[in-house]
Amino acid sequence: MPVTIEQVPELVARTWRDLSWERETIPPQGMDHAVVMLNGLRSGEGELADMVPETVVARVPYEAEYRDQAMLESSLIAQLFRGTKVRVPETVRQAYARGTFHTGDPIMLTLQTVVTGSALDAATWATLTDAQRATVAEQLGSLLGTMHSMNPDLLPLSTVESWWTDGAETAQLSTNARTLPAKLALMRERSAEFIEPNVTTEEMEHIRTVFAQVDELLARRHQQRSLTHGDLFPGHVLWDGGAGVGGGAGGVGTGAGGSVGVIDFSDMTVGDPALDYAHFASISPELPAAVARQAEVHYRKRAAARNLPDRPLYGTNGADGTNGADAADGAEDVLRRAAIYKQWDDIFLLIDHYRTGRSPRPKLV
Repeated sequence: MPVTIEQVPELVARTWRDLSWERETIPPQGMDHAVVMLNGLRSGEGELADMVPETVVARVPYEAEYRDQAMLESSLIAQLFRGTKVRVPETVRQAYARGTFHTGDPIMLTLQTVVTGSALDAATWATLTDAQRATVAEQLGSLLGTMHSMNPDLLPLSTVESWWTDGAETAQLSTNARTLPAKLALMRERSAEFIEPNVTTEEMEHIRTVFAQVDELLARRHQQRSLTHGDLFPGHVLWDGGAGVGGGAGGVGTGAGGSVGVIDFSDMTVGDPALDYAHFASISPELPAAVARQAEVHYRKRAAARNLPDRPLYGTNGADGTNGADAADGAEDVLRRAAIYKQWDDIFLLIDHYRTGRSPRPKLV
């Protein structure tokens, strides 16, 4: 049975008996985890007293697919993202809840540092200066330029769920519930119950068109495979005007200009890098292209420092793994695909609206 939000503090107290806290805060909830903030945290163990932050985010995945991903998610963030310019959550403690490990339904607990800031939506964007907007593009570009250029066939990325089961061929779609192909298949299964009775004829035609377009994107052979965040909507991209610039997981920076934080990497998969650009246009129409330019700049610097091949970040991979597009053409097609994935995500939220009531009804056409 899924864990409830109310159970999370008790599970933390039972698992880490040295911890206590002053109060609990319930932040906005997502679809995949129960999340509680523990404020005024302290450890009763003397040698550990200085090793816990004042506030942590306690997360418990609802489903087995996300429970199995939790340790890998923490490991990837710790290993891979310190060189980027965004602030990301750092794992403080992680374990199976006491008494659940040898059961049929183990519970994974993760305590993370708080990434400060407010959702980077269109309203927040409107308050930023030109310099701050450039900072947003640069920092998001550093994250995507790093993630999207990693080799998906080498550890640790080779252990991340991929949209395809046949590597560079990209011909066999995954059925793992966390991957986009499996989510698309489930959306089709739920269409008769949750979509067809609730949409207009025009909307239904739009939905069929989008599904067909996503089918075409997934079916492309030898396409670029990249580590993707998977859900960079404004609620997971945070702007803090008082935070230091850069610093990765630690958040160490200059203190000037503000900085971006990115949270909730639980939907990380290896797939089409265009997915990570899907929501940027809802923040500002010019943001997707600006981030893509900065991702290319960051990648070129990273490639030069590591003696990587001198080729564009984005493009269609040939059978030999080479990149067949120039930088401009590759980025342009990424943004074209991103717009399709945004429409796909709107349909995903439409189903969730009628199935659970958690998501507002999106405008489709």
